[in-house]
Amino acid sequence: MNKVYLYSWLCAIIPVICSWEKGDGYISIDLIRQKTPRMQYLENPHLADKMGFGEWFHKPKPKPKPGNDSIALYRFLDYEFYAKIVIGHPGQTMNVALDTGWTLSWVLSAKCQVLTTPGCWFHNMYDHTRSSKYKKDGTPYVGNEGKYNLTGFYSYETISVAHSNVTNFRFVEMDNVPWTYLFSKVDGLLGLGIRGPKDDEPFFYALHRENNITNFLFSVYMNRDRQSTHGGNVILGFIQDKHIHQTQFKNGTKIHDKIKFLPVEPGQYWKFSVDKITVKSDTNDTDITTLCPNGCKAISDTSSSTITGPEDEVDKIHELIKAQKFPFGGIWTVSCTSVNKLPEISFVLGGQSFKLKGPNYIIRASFMSIEICMSAFIPNPSPSAANFWVLGGAFLSQYYSIYDLDNKIIGFVRAA
Repeated sequence: MNKVYLYSWLCAIIPVICSWEKGDGYISIDLIRQKTPRMQYLENPHLADKMGFGEWFHKPKPKPKPGNDSIALYRFLDYEFYAKIVIGHPGQTMNVALDTGWTLSWVLSAKCQVLTTPGCWFHNMYDHTRSSKYKKDGTPYVGNEGKYNLTGFYSYETISVAHSNVTNFRFVEMDNVPWTYLFSKVDGLLGLGIRGPKDDEPFFYALHRENNITNFLFSVYMNRDRQSTHGGNVILGFIQDKHIHQTQFKNGTKIHDKIKFLPVEPGQYWKFSVDKITVKSDTNDTDITTLCPNGCKAISDTSSSTITGPEDEVDKIHELIKAQKFPFGGIWTVSCTSVNKLPEISFVLGGQSFKLKGPNYIIRASFMSIEICMSAFIPNPSPSAANFWVLGGAFLSQYYSIYDLDNKIIGFVRAA
């Protein structure tokens, strides 16, 4: 995915401790949440300076059944969700983001020149010379991420996740990544985007092709309890009802909320239409500011903790929630005492409002003995970002999301 702020999109990724459950036609993968690089920097403000990167950093920038599987998600403090894979034989363990914004899958390569590439420091790096399953491809890869490049080369390998394997999977060994990866513990990513005619095969497509997954869909549940290390699940092959909110009636009857399905537009992203975005006044519920008044587009991004939108509209949100720009890091903060009183922000999708309250779109971090409350909204100044939003963890942690490739639809429902 061509992410606008590499710092916000690719640097803000954290490692995983993985457990799994396998079922009939599905896989559930557990993720662990860790502190984002932004938080690590706030809590260790001299780290980048000691390493000589301070000036750069301050610049804006049920029981298992066969055929399904479940990847457990774990979390630490922030909206960052990742999983663990095993690559090659004997296996080498790597921490990866599961990214609906990419079709490509990649891991850091042992060929990364650590002396000149700080982004490879403190990471697991895949060494294909140690694997009997490795097959050479060698085709060069260059990925443009704004003003940064990712470079590497293609290889074939066996990759295991949860209880499922994909053999002879084509992926990229990255030998050069931006220095900002120094603040991330993720060693790569598995692409869960939609495949186009010229795109690499996404990992989920390979799982389905090798008959590991019966139904051509996956779903993502992100646990909203910030005190829990269990971050949720990526369920490959089915929709898990226990993750859907239930309404209980006076007679004791419980009914699951209805999933709102939206058509996905052609392309590699899970892109859909937004009717409008509304912001209620924090003092008067009838005083409503409307953004995206004529409709706009959005994509779901499971690798990001934020919500990114057009600069002018995000600036308006920050004005309405009385956020102040932080001196560095490209972030906006609010008074922590005001979080519960912040206005409700709604994304209207297919005529249905998906609401976020203050605690949902504010990220808390501790800086020494000081607590900082940061807005999850990130402005994108690029002209190409007009009328375009990226909904990351701040939104997805509130709504269970379903990605149906057979029917080319995406679904959202209030999470349990």
